[in-house]
Amino acid sequence: MRRCGFALVEFLVVIAVMAALAIIVASAGMTIYQRASLAVSANNIRILTVGGSQYLADHNYTYWKYREDDAEGTTWWWGFETYASQSSGEGNRTYNPRRSPLAGYIPASLHPDPSFAMNGAAFKPKYQSGYIGIGYNVVLGGGFFGTSKKPLKPLRYWQLSDPSKVVVFATSAQVYPFSSASKPRIEEFYGINETEITVHFRNAGMAMVGYANGSAGFLPMDESTRDQRAPKANVGRFAPVGSMKYLK
Repeated sequence: MRRCGFALVEFLVVIAVMAALAIIVASAGMTIYQRASLAVSANNIRILTVGGSQYLADHNYTYWKYREDDAEGTTWWWGFETYASQSSGEGNRTYNPRRSPLAGYIPASLHPDPSFAMNGAAFKPKYQSGYIGIGYNVVLGGGFFGTSKKPLKPLRYWQLSDPSKVVVFATSAQVYPFSSASKPRIEEFYGINETEITVHFRNAGMAMVGYANGSAGFLPMDESTRDQRAPKANVGRFAPVGSMKYLK
């Protein structure tokens, strides 16, 4: 009986040790995952920022439009999408990255940022081919509507007040319009401006950004702008709604 009792105690001790080791390994794995996610964000921003700078040099330092519509479909800044694709339903849409303003200046595809899996809300995809997770400063590109609704002209680099403080690209997302606080959902978004709550502060509570002067860095959220439908998802803005800070 003493031997059996001792064996049972040993067994329980071993189980406890294994459980502790599992917690340590899981914690280490999450840390590695977070660092890998940060590296993907950094690489995507770097690629886009460098590619955007090269585009400007070849186009009289004039920024590209967010979108342009023609008889076939829409040329977004990240690729071309037919009207049939746009009506095929969320998650089923497709686009051609080789038909975009930045085609030839950035790779055909960017690696999906795994940090979307840690955003505190269910992720709703738009495209079959994955997601980009980066938004373009549409103030530079003349607005969201391209060739419709009286678009503004894209800005030129020389019109910026301080290129080292003007964001061109930022990690981006939005809380799905039909989400509720009890069932929040998040989807990628592709643009930032002075009104939309679409900056995603997913890197340890910070947004990774690429500036007009070619540099990259991090910016914090203006806490008053946090989307309260999914507060843990860290979707907000750099500055209050209506502010052009970091945008022009």
